[in-house]
Amino acid sequence: MSERLIVTNERVDDIPLLLAQMERMGVPFLLDEFFPTHGNWQGLSLGWTATMWLGHILSEGDHRLNHVQDWAEKRLETLSRCSDQEVRALDFSD
Repeated sequence: MSERLIVTNERVDDIPLLLAQMERMGVPFLLDEFFPTHGNWQGLSLGWTATMWLGHILSEGDHRLNHVQDWAEKRLETLSRCSDQEVRALDFSD
C-alpha cells in the first residue's frame, strides 16, 4: 500500500469538443492524405499538428504559432487523450 498516486491537473476548456468535431469531419486524415510530409518529419503527423493548431486558434482566439508550444505544454494529457496520439510540446515549436 505504499504505492504513490500521481494526479495531473489540466485546464480542458473546449478543447475536447473542438478536436472531436474536427476529427469527425476528417480534418487530420484529409490533411495527411493531401499534404504528405518529407522524410525528416518526426513526431505528431502534419494533419494532427494542424488540427491541434486550429483547436488553439478556435479556443484561444490567437493564430500566432509561437504561442502554441506553451499552450500545448500545459495540456499534453488532454491533447494526447483526445487524439490517441503521443503529443509533445516540441511538436508545436516554430
